[in-house]
Amino acid sequence: MVIGVNGLGEDDKSFKEESFGTKVVIIIAIAVLIMGAVGFAFGVYYFGLLGIFNLVGVQYDSLFSFFLFVVLFFLLGIPGELVVKVFEVLLSFLSADNISTRFLINGLVNWSILSLADFFMDSIYISQPTLLGIACIIAIIETVLDKDEKRGSQVKKQQQ
Repeated sequence: MVIGVNGLGEDDKSFKEESFGTKVVIIIAIAVLIMGAVGFAFGVYYFGLLGIFNLVGVQYDSLFSFFLFVVLFFLLGIPGELVVKVFEVLLSFLSADNISTRFLINGLVNWSILSLADFFMDSIYISQPTLLGIACIIAIIETVLDKDEKRGSQVKKQQQ
């Protein structure tokens, strides 16, 4: 295949040049991939929280109320992750970006998200010490996964 000036092969077309049916198929395929990724992430949160809640004895009225709690937690977690990233960037400028500060920030953000979700949901009964414990468990998991992710990217940079 010969690559042209625009980076496309001779047989490749830009999206504008595709037929309407092909455009629809491409858009639907991308939408399905995005929904699958979001669904997978939501499933991890749902079953992870379900397991943690069963371990610590949190009571909820029904699985649907628990589902709504996880949806609320998931939606509140989006701006919460932005807050965590802002603090990570600010702390990297201060050379204070270490595991304990990341754990503390993740724990506080998760605690506030869980507390807000618990406040809005009357069908879930979580005591404050349990909220703090669950926030710490989630913060440990996020900190460890984030640390492994950063370690993997550093190894890739060293190999190049």
